[in-house]
Amino acid sequence: MNDNFGNLKLHLDSDISTHPRCKHGPTLLFSRHMGGTQGVVKNFYVCAAYRNRKDCDFYQEVGDKVTQARLFRLSEASKRFLANNDFGDSYKAVSDAREGKVDSDLEEDEEMEENVDTIADLAEDDLASEEENDAEDKESDVNGSEEVEAKESDVNGSEEVEAKESDLNGSEEVEAKKPPTVLKFCQDCGRASTPLCLIHDITKLSREDLDKPARILKAKSKESKEAQYFFSASTKEFLVDTIDSQGFTHVLCIGCPSVYECLPDTISSNSLLLDLDPRFLSFYNSKQFLWYNFFNGHFFNGENSSTIFRDFLISCDKLLILLDPPFGAKTELISHSLDRIIDQLEMFSISAKLSTMWVFPYYMERQLRQHRKDLVMSDYRVTYSDHIQFGAKEDAVKSGVRKLGSPVRLFTSIPLSVLQLPASEGYQLCAECRVWVAQENRHCDQCGECTSKDGRTYVHCDECKRCVKPTYTHCKLCQRCKLPEHKCVEGGVVVVKDKENIKKVVVEEKKFVGKRKSRKRNRHKREKIPKKC
Repeated sequence: MNDNFGNLKLHLDSDISTHPRCKHGPTLLFSRHMGGTQGVVKNFYVCAAYRNRKDCDFYQEVGDKVTQARLFRLSEASKRFLANNDFGDSYKAVSDAREGKVDSDLEEDEEMEENVDTIADLAEDDLASEEENDAEDKESDVNGSEEVEAKESDVNGSEEVEAKESDLNGSEEVEAKKPPTVLKFCQDCGRASTPLCLIHDITKLSREDLDKPARILKAKSKESKEAQYFFSASTKEFLVDTIDSQGFTHVLCIGCPSVYECLPDTISSNSLLLDLDPRFLSFYNSKQFLWYNFFNGHFFNGENSSTIFRDFLISCDKLLILLDPPFGAKTELISHSLDRIIDQLEMFSISAKLSTMWVFPYYMERQLRQHRKDLVMSDYRVTYSDHIQFGAKEDAVKSGVRKLGSPVRLFTSIPLSVLQLPASEGYQLCAECRVWVAQENRHCDQCGECTSKDGRTYVHCDECKRCVKPTYTHCKLCQRCKLPEHKCVEGGVVVVKDKENIKKVVVEEKKFVGKRKSRKRNRHKREKIPKKC
């Protein structure tokens, strides 16, 4: 069988500036070995941002002739894309709301809501007074002994009324403490609400919400597209505390808007957010946020954004690059894109000290370490809000999805000996390694390190001379630890192990024969031979 069948390869050694462009910037060059014909390789360009053709339908094979009509269509599509993502008016509305310029229509809506609430309160008061009057009329017809009971009931009733009034006053106090609305935001359009957004999903924003857009924006959580999720409160707190304790002067957040908005003022003024989501253009100016495609280094707003990014790199002293890429992206592509930024930093700022934090699942450690030898995995579990699999451990256990909590970890160039993990979340300092680890991660004297990775306590195998998962057992045929029920492969023989016996089955090598074109497809094109009379 052809080993290269369906094999997709990314060519990073190609000069991306010579690649054709789609509306998301320069495309990437891929090659695929086609099955059925030996030695046939198809080279083609596709979008760097999206994998699905429904999101970006650009596809061009190497060597194809590009007509002027196609170039014109691509140019017009890029212009329409930029025009549809122009957030100038929305940013002005947000800026006016920050300065206290509330729209007259918004004030009328608030007054109308207040009038509706007061009318409802008056109606409840009238209903309560009518019930009290009816009760008094009934009590006046009762005898002397019953009058005493009625008085007691009146006392209890008055106490209940007072309790209701106190509850009402308490709720009014809560409503009074609620911050006033300064702006209406349309979740469907991703910008400040306009008269065209009458039937859309509208969110009312307070003055505080304008400074924390990741808290009010709905995440674009489509896995094959943006795969956008925001960090949980505990993860944000840990990352911000780490940035502060490590003494970083500048932070470059790539796809981490929830952390960027929580940075202290002394650090946020020297920090920059890069993201593919243009909705943040409504809340940040060009010195705070740049609309950026990380996988091809494309700034959507052109040379102006490139100049701002260059000036930011020049001013850096002690920089932290915080990276949270889509987990479905190729590891070599993420590493290559990260190297592009590091090369730019070394070009523009010789004295800058750089540290990196890359958020990625622990089971991708081998692939990541192939390209980033300088990064090591920390034991800290990164969690996301409103995510079933990558949420907090308690939520994952309740939902029955993951019993071991989030598999996402921090890969960092910061020495683990100085990276202190929060003891309030169960992390502890290993006395032998002098590294903060999870409480399930026990030190192995034979391996000389804390070996657990997935949240369970690993056990040491003397034959393998390393620690393995507790569900693994040593297989003598495979000469390694595997699950108890598995298929052993020994040369060209598959050993199927049952509880009672062991069977050996020879695996025949299948040869792929080139597909023969079916004649049925062209049957309707052939002329029918008339029958002889």
